[in-house]
Amino acid sequence: MIRGDRRMLVAASVLATAALVLGISSTDLWPPDETRVAEVARETPGADGWLVPELNGAPFLEEPPLFYWLQAGVYRLAGMPSASGARLPAAAAAICGVSVTALLARAAGASAPLAALVLASAPEWWWMARSGTPDTANAAAAALALLAFFHAWRSGRGGMLAVAAAAAAFWLKSLLGVGLVLLTAGAFMALAGRGQLGFRRIGWGLIALGASVGVWLVAVGMARGEGAVAFFLVENHLERLVGGPAEGHVRPIWYYLVNLPLDLLPWSIVLPAAMTAAWRKRADPARLFVLVWAGVMTLALSLAATKRAHYLLAAYPAFAVLVALWWVGPPGGRLHRATRALLAAALLVVYPLVTLALGSADAAALATVASSRHRVWALASVIRLGHGAFAWTAGLVLMLGALFVVAQRAGRPLAAAAAAGVSATVVHLLLTLTILPRLNGFVSARPVAEALGRAADDGVALVAFGFQNREQLSPFLFYGRHRVVEAQTPDDLEAHLIGARACALMPAAAYLATGDRLRAHAVTRRSVGQRSFVLLSGSAGGCPAEERAQRPCRKLREADAERLASYLAL
Repeated sequence: MIRGDRRMLVAASVLATAALVLGISSTDLWPPDETRVAEVARETPGADGWLVPELNGAPFLEEPPLFYWLQAGVYRLAGMPSASGARLPAAAAAICGVSVTALLARAAGASAPLAALVLASAPEWWWMARSGTPDTANAAAAALALLAFFHAWRSGRGGMLAVAAAAAAFWLKSLLGVGLVLLTAGAFMALAGRGQLGFRRIGWGLIALGASVGVWLVAVGMARGEGAVAFFLVENHLERLVGGPAEGHVRPIWYYLVNLPLDLLPWSIVLPAAMTAAWRKRADPARLFVLVWAGVMTLALSLAATKRAHYLLAAYPAFAVLVALWWVGPPGGRLHRATRALLAAALLVVYPLVTLALGSADAAALATVASSRHRVWALASVIRLGHGAFAWTAGLVLMLGALFVVAQRAGRPLAAAAAAGVSATVVHLLLTLTILPRLNGFVSARPVAEALGRAADDGVALVAFGFQNREQLSPFLFYGRHRVVEAQTPDDLEAHLIGARACALMPAAAYLATGDRLRAHAVTRRSVGQRSFVLLSGSAGGCPAEERAQRPCRKLREADAERLASYLAL
């Protein structure tokens, strides 16, 4: 290997890793996930202390509180909650995950900077690194647990670090991370034996891990009763795993086979060849371990009823190491040549075209892509070529693709990897600094929420009605900085408005469904992108007037209400 190429690769990995934290304040928080998590952290500690998370004053028991503690700590250090404060723990955790991946690559005999570059420039890892949710922290903790487990399997040392990291994964993201860790470790030992781990050591490790999980469940049970524990274990986990009345995000079994090629692009092109090469050398325990890690997590999550792209993040360090192992390996046959050709086509054609498309698409179209369940087809629908504003960026991406081809033909794989990684990072920087800020007006409820917050500061009682769950309400809670009374029925809503200085927030469809009984109250219509809301004043007034700078909503029709109801049902 040429020494200069290694330096180039290290510089590329540093650039891609730094890009994970760059621009985390360039957009408002994305609803509903980011605003929900950020609001729970803002309300920490709640009425039951630090161990029971709350959303709008009610227990929110989907995850244990560790990530909320991290966000709340950043809020206090900064003096106030903010989008950047909510995202900083996730970005820091993503960087930690890159470091763990580099250590895993070294343990497996792969290039550490190459594996770090693959992970840091993977689109899904980059996206979730700038998302104020616990997913990258959970993935980093799970990766550290498995790395420590493999070290303990080899040497007999480091078992307690594996247990501590797995426990942290639970406290960050409930049973998802720790479950994947246990499945992966168990599958590996079934194939490779116990190594230096005796039955006693494994048993004590499982007891310690179970105790760390049980501590929180006992605390929740003591504070909120057995029903809260049953919700966490049955509705929030078992039913999501096998399907049930409270299931959500149900996807077909092939979901990750469709999404992973986009979420790991361009490195996903390498995965078939990389996994084939690792399988041929599975006699090496390190290669077998990484292969089992990637395969078991992907299979387990594919079989689960509930699927989301970021659930698979814990497998990304293994994907990155598999790519790094293959990248500098000896040339193979047709599969090797086809992989290299597809990579060249992606970097020379697809990336420049995507750069032009993103630069020329309007904000409304991009907002549609961001909220779509079918991102590949939605992205294709907004491609509009011929716009010159981003031609220079597309030219840079094209040049990097050409450098990849030249380095590849010259037998310089590290230089080729650096060119591919920087090309992906340039697209990420374009999105972070230029494209995503356009979407604030289409996805952010901050202007409306801040106006409601100012009204609440002035003594106005805030009421919400017609929201399907508190997650939909969370943007108004976070940016309004106040809790809201949730009316359950039109009678309940009217009781809060009669003779009071109050303001009720509701989706426009919910207002239309109330009939004529509330028509005597003053109405202000507000919009958040394509979603329309109604502010209903109490008998003594209370709702803020619409700012002049905000575009007025058009009059709602019955067809509009149906479309809004369909949107909220998503």
